[in-house]
Amino acid sequence: MASRIPQSFIDDLLDRTDIVDLVDGRVKLKKTGRNYSACCPFHKEKTPSFSVAPDKQFYYCFGCGAGGNAIGFLMQLDNLNFPEAVEELSSKAGLTVPKDDSITSKAASAASQAKTQARNQAYELLNRANHYYQSQLRRHSERQKAVTYLKGRGLSGQIAQRFGVGYAPTGWQNLIQELAPKAEQEQALIDCGMVVEKEENKRRYDRFRDRIMFPIKDYKGRIIAFGGRVLGDEKPKYLNSPETVVFHKQKELYGLYEARQQERNLKRIMVVEGYMDVVALAQHNINYAVATLGTSTSSFHLERIFKLVGEVVFCFDGDAAGLKAADRAMHTCLPFMEDGRQARFLLLPDGEDPDSLVRQIGCDKLTARIVDATPLSDFLFQRLSQDLDPHNLEHRAKLATDANPLIETMPKGIMRSMMQARLSKITGLDKDTLEELSALKAPTPTPTPADQTPAKPADKQALTTTPASTHDYADYPMADADSSIHHEDPHWHHEHEQYQTQSEAGPSSGPNPHFSATLPKVQNPAQAAIRVLLRHPESAEHVSQVPSHLSELRMQDATVLTQLLNTLHTMHKALNRWPNPSELHIECATWDAWPMLQQLAAMESLLPKGNYPQQLQEAIHRLSEHHLEERFSQLLHLASQTNADKNTKQQLKDLLKEKEELQNRLKSRQ
Repeated sequence: MASRIPQSFIDDLLDRTDIVDLVDGRVKLKKTGRNYSACCPFHKEKTPSFSVAPDKQFYYCFGCGAGGNAIGFLMQLDNLNFPEAVEELSSKAGLTVPKDDSITSKAASAASQAKTQARNQAYELLNRANHYYQSQLRRHSERQKAVTYLKGRGLSGQIAQRFGVGYAPTGWQNLIQELAPKAEQEQALIDCGMVVEKEENKRRYDRFRDRIMFPIKDYKGRIIAFGGRVLGDEKPKYLNSPETVVFHKQKELYGLYEARQQERNLKRIMVVEGYMDVVALAQHNINYAVATLGTSTSSFHLERIFKLVGEVVFCFDGDAAGLKAADRAMHTCLPFMEDGRQARFLLLPDGEDPDSLVRQIGCDKLTARIVDATPLSDFLFQRLSQDLDPHNLEHRAKLATDANPLIETMPKGIMRSMMQARLSKITGLDKDTLEELSALKAPTPTPTPADQTPAKPADKQALTTTPASTHDYADYPMADADSSIHHEDPHWHHEHEQYQTQSEAGPSSGPNPHFSATLPKVQNPAQAAIRVLLRHPESAEHVSQVPSHLSELRMQDATVLTQLLNTLHTMHKALNRWPNPSELHIECATWDAWPMLQQLAAMESLLPKGNYPQQLQEAIHRLSEHHLEERFSQLLHLASQTNADKNTKQQLKDLLKEKEELQNRLKSRQ
């Protein structure tokens, strides 16, 4: 008997499917009030009687009575059975339909029901919270300061109502008392991000207090989170809901639902920085602005945007932070620039934001600036050519080295060819030479001097091109160490050095006892693993679970490796495939560790294709060995104390056995 598809999967699939997009791809829809209409595809008619409701995610024909959800639409239109329709929708959503019979077990069924129930409960509570905040803006005794603030920003009551703007009054437990009068009901508010629980004293209180509240909606119009803005100059200015079962901030855009409701046939979408910018622009009839939710523009955002429109405009402040945000957006955007798509950049005058500028110059003049915003191609060359002299050979070489890898992340097509031709014209290098540049190895990272004070382990943000903990790994020489000095322990070599050694010695030469052909010479095994993943992301398939010991190592690069592995598995789940190197690099470009990652990724291999999963596993095993050494030192210190207990000594014996087993495994790989 065929496996039953679990209800939780069907719920998740329908959550990810917008019926308006699905139907519009088959039957051209027209906006009519809150819904969309068309001539029915299931019977012949001249007057439209077929309606699609985006809020209910349901279609119905008043002529023939056909109706249902997205799955039912495919079944009826394409004459598919239920599993076939689910399979087709799953393919579009990047999901894999579960096939295993074990999913029907009682435990799995209970987990499925619990997951669905948690989502539904979150939607209900967030909707009730939204009604509460809106009622406080109308009735609360302190409402006037919120109303005064909104009027001062030029917002009308109509626009505030369109976006569901509300007010969270002062006080620590207003929402708790309103939505969870009983203590056992409070956990649900914690789960959906509206209430905070202090770990040390278990005290619970409202997350949002004395803030203007902006409900964040998904594409179906369901409230999935909130953003709150202070009325004064307190910090943080904006506070967002945390990640929950219904809210994933890297995938959502504030204002996108409202923009689609206002105008079905959007021509462009403009990405701005804050909620108030989106609402203020809508007040002036610019209804296509959206805002990211405390993150830089992600590949998920761009996938969603380019499904709806062919043009995106990034509008940021002209200060250093705005330029940095624009640079990140440019890097993320390049792999999506298929022929026919456009990306533009509008950097605002110093001290201005979209809200203030539209009030100052009006809708028409701001729209003209948006239309004339700098195209991505011009922006890329402007940013990379800054402070460079086009008559200076070294500067032209730097431009070619910086620009060519970025252009190569673009999809093949006319736009990419034109940008390569432009780079060739500026630098004077032909296409073949530019392609050769892509194979050049980046400069070797400069090692940290032995007498330099390393960064504190707690300072996870202080990542540089050379890890502070390198000195803990004496058996892994620095990248610029003298290659003539031999070490008794195996270590990481430059593949470039390996290639020269083989060439000079000739094919008949025997193997070098101090030569490892598996990994490049880098500073430590964590960097070796990172390099393999950056160049061959699919290797992560062989690391199904991130080893727990990576997070326990006193080594910053191990933290970056953990982040990289988690990111790869997240991207694999979202894309339904392993990302290519360019996609991974774009995702990592916003990390503080990016300078180090960039240099590792640029280390070109001059050897034939290797066993990359084995290289990755070897590096992770080396890190495990160092983790055992760290634990061994700690336990040895405890065991040497006069008050050492039997448990410590037993742990030491177990660890010695574990270490011996690991060393045997490593020897068997050599």
